[in-house]
Amino acid sequence: MSSDALTFEEKQVDSRTARRRLSTAITAVLALTAGTALVAAPPAGAAPAPAPAAATAAAGNTANAQDVAELPVGAGVESVGPSGYLTGLSKFLWDRDTTSYEYRWHRPDGTSEFVVPPDSAWPEPNAAVSDIVPILNPYFDAIRLRDMSAPAGTAPVVFDLKKLSTPTLSYTYVTTIGSTPLVRVKPTGGPQELRLLTKPGDPGKKITGLPDDLDIVPKVRAAGDTALFQYRTGTTYRLFTVDLATATAGAERTTASSSFWIDADRMAWWQDETTLVVTDRATGTSKTIAFDPTVYPVAGLLGDWVVHGQRSTTGTAVGLVARPIAGGEPVKLLDSLSTVLPGPNGSLILQGGTIEHGKGVYRVTPGADGRPSTEQIASSGEGITLTLQKANVAPVVDLDPGHNRARLSWELSHGYFKADVTLVHKKSGQRFRYHYEDTRGWSGVDLAWPGNFASSRDEVGVNAYNGQYRWELDAEPTDGIGPDLHESGDFTVTRSPKVHDYNDNGSPDLLARGSDGVLFRTDTVYDQGKKKVLPVGDPTPVGSGWNYPQMESVGNVAGTTAPDVLGVDSAGSLWLHRGTGDEQNPLGARVKIGFGWQIYNKLAGGSDLTGDGRPDLLATDKAGGLYLYKATGDDAAPFAARKKIGTGWGIYNQITATGNIAGGTAGDLVARDKDGVLWLYLGKGDGTFAPRVKVGAGWNAYSQIAGIGDANRDGRSDLYVYGPDNTSYVYYGTGSWSAPFAARVPTDALINTSIKYTNVL
Repeated sequence: MSSDALTFEEKQVDSRTARRRLSTAITAVLALTAGTALVAAPPAGAAPAPAPAAATAAAGNTANAQDVAELPVGAGVESVGPSGYLTGLSKFLWDRDTTSYEYRWHRPDGTSEFVVPPDSAWPEPNAAVSDIVPILNPYFDAIRLRDMSAPAGTAPVVFDLKKLSTPTLSYTYVTTIGSTPLVRVKPTGGPQELRLLTKPGDPGKKITGLPDDLDIVPKVRAAGDTALFQYRTGTTYRLFTVDLATATAGAERTTASSSFWIDADRMAWWQDETTLVVTDRATGTSKTIAFDPTVYPVAGLLGDWVVHGQRSTTGTAVGLVARPIAGGEPVKLLDSLSTVLPGPNGSLILQGGTIEHGKGVYRVTPGADGRPSTEQIASSGEGITLTLQKANVAPVVDLDPGHNRARLSWELSHGYFKADVTLVHKKSGQRFRYHYEDTRGWSGVDLAWPGNFASSRDEVGVNAYNGQYRWELDAEPTDGIGPDLHESGDFTVTRSPKVHDYNDNGSPDLLARGSDGVLFRTDTVYDQGKKKVLPVGDPTPVGSGWNYPQMESVGNVAGTTAPDVLGVDSAGSLWLHRGTGDEQNPLGARVKIGFGWQIYNKLAGGSDLTGDGRPDLLATDKAGGLYLYKATGDDAAPFAARKKIGTGWGIYNQITATGNIAGGTAGDLVARDKDGVLWLYLGKGDGTFAPRVKVGAGWNAYSQIAGIGDANRDGRSDLYVYGPDNTSYVYYGTGSWSAPFAARVPTDALINTSIKYTNVL
């Protein structure tokens, strides 16, 4: 049995009785040398204080006292004595970037006290069942033995190892057995000795019979006047019994692991990977017990029973059972387990939990019929089944740039689980799925949702719609304890309206008209890994009869959250198609909002040119005049009367409103002249433009130029271009007025060999 398989605390000690003649004798010596009498521990046969509502008569049942003591959350049981038990609790102090440790002694009446002031010294577990708590100074060269059963104010007994050490002889603390410190004495150039310190100032009593080649500190567990010392040499474990009264070691035994136990009647150790040897201390006879390799390592001895757990797939214990040494059916003790320690009067003190009573400290004793019975003596108030403690999901999740990944998390009652998180858009039923498996004991699921529909958080999926959502958390505890967890809740996804988002999911869409008047919509998504804009599926037809000589996407001018489209028919009537945000029908029925628009040959909409937060409209007439139609916010009359803001615009064959593309205070405009040179006009915010800036030449290679909005989710407006040879590119905005676009990046959006688009919005 490999010691690496153990997850029980290595500080376990195994004993069945309180201290016998040696501990009683040493207590008397300590009382004389300290000048103040230490109160002796209760005799070995004394019973602990009775708990209300004794354990149920049915063997193995867990009785729970009506008023059990409170155990601080996170505290771990370190050692046990007849009058109580010691717990340690670590707390990380964020303001000081350090860890604070608290050690308390808990008594049967529910009271507790600090063993030492927090952080001032280090209590160590006792190698036997004892009320004596050894307290080491930070240098580990002075030992204070505090008797927790003594009256308040009783002075501890102090062993000063500095005074015992000499230039050629060093004393090192090993452990305390009952009231007796065990030290290693190492002479310069010679083999080590192990000594028992019977009184302060005395050089100690040497333990004889140990081989000289054991030049390491042993692992010690004791019961009464006998201790077991274990050493490791390479991969071999060597075990010795030590008579504490005579300080004499017995014969050496070789064991298969670092796990061994001793109580008043028996000793036990592993003979090989699956065979446990249990030896009767009185007769010396041994019995071997075969264990299945999947059984969790043995955790203790309890009368005529061996206590052990079952191994789960994660290596954690699933319950604790007692198995008769003589053979027979096991008895269930706990549903979960973290620590097993020997207790007074043949008991075991367990830290773990049951589904019924939750986490805490339990005592198991042989019942009236000899079968083990368990009762809870302290509770931390925590359950052991997998439950949701807190859902950190905001009621409203903002997915605008700067909030690209929504932080969603769920705090669970414990780690070791498999979880599936599903985010469901209520209207469409589309889903995002995320699978998580905790193998480290981290009690939570943390999701950085990129705001899409995908089967994992790293998959490039279509952007998630705005609107109402339901989150679903389905988790399975991998420790096998309790039922699966199923929880759900609601939240809302929101973004500010986008100038080219026709299906209400935050990503730009493109509208393209074929030569037959059919209008198509294609959604896009940005692949962060490839730095590329991708189309979502093939272009979807969304209407027919779109035979306007002029069409323009103008942003939200009609009071909805979706962008609208204007069309000018051959008679010069101006028609408004309100955006709906619907996936299949993104544009509503047309409404006539003007006439006489046949005088204009170019339209450009979507930029806020006047600084009021509304997208305005620009038009050029055949004489080269440039006119501004300021948005009103009135859906019945979305534009104010025109205002002429420029002349000479007849040199351009295409103008495109881009939104704020160069970092200024208002929306901007690009214009391509007849030579294919593209020019940038920075908006001033008052309906006028700064002098033009040359962007570059060669733009006559494209038949369509559209301000697509923020295609790569960096918070800047981008430009989409479409070529007559079925070519398609995106120019990402840089935010610089002198070089407003990065090099073009190809995209498959609107690439179709069977359709030639005559207009792209």
